[in-house]
Amino acid sequence: MDPNRHGEMSDERETTARLLDTAERLFAESGYDGVGMRALADEAKVNLGAATYHFGSKEQLYIETFMRRFRPTHARRMRMLQAAEAQSGGEPLSVEEIVECMLRPPFDSGLEHPAFQKFLARNLLMAPEFLRPAIHKELAPGVITFAAALRRVLPEIPEDLIHLRSMFAMGGLLMFSIRATELPQMKNPQLHEAVLREMVAYVSAGMKSRPATRQAERPPFPLPPKPKR
Repeated sequence: MDPNRHGEMSDERETTARLLDTAERLFAESGYDGVGMRALADEAKVNLGAATYHFGSKEQLYIETFMRRFRPTHARRMRMLQAAEAQSGGEPLSVEEIVECMLRPPFDSGLEHPAFQKFLARNLLMAPEFLRPAIHKELAPGVITFAAALRRVLPEIPEDLIHLRSMFAMGGLLMFSIRATELPQMKNPQLHEAVLREMVAYVSAGMKSRPATRQAERPPFPLPPKPKR
């Protein structure tokens, strides 16, 4: 390869990474409407033309900023679940094993990338309209897969309640992760692992608990829409 071309590619990767890092932090703090492309380019120390060249629009930059960490974290959850099922030799997984596959990747990612946890929280609560289809497309298949895995080992728990409890679990994880980024002691690997084990035990106990209301005595909880083919 031409050494000059190699250097250009390296510069482009560096510029892209700097823009994404800056966008992650600024969008987490101020949201989509609170950050302009010029301000973002200035903060990243690149010219506005470079920002437009790499992403085309602020909307596309926002989507790429979100997916950069969301997509690999979610993919790791799926790989962990598939590996655990493959290693089980056909035996059902425990609730704790399934819950760990669900929680460990975002827990690890949240402490490693604190700005993204704030960005994620903002978008799960009030995502811009253009981002919602992208989130659903990425997340829905995994939500269905984990709910099915839990239903196999908890057949007595209604499907809609499994989904509701999963939302409780991810909401609690998200709020804790944001708080944990402010605690220097969470960088201790032993404490990190101990906290995760407590979270897994806590969520698993909730998953296994008897329903607080009989199914016949309540309206059904909303299920997530199935992904479009």
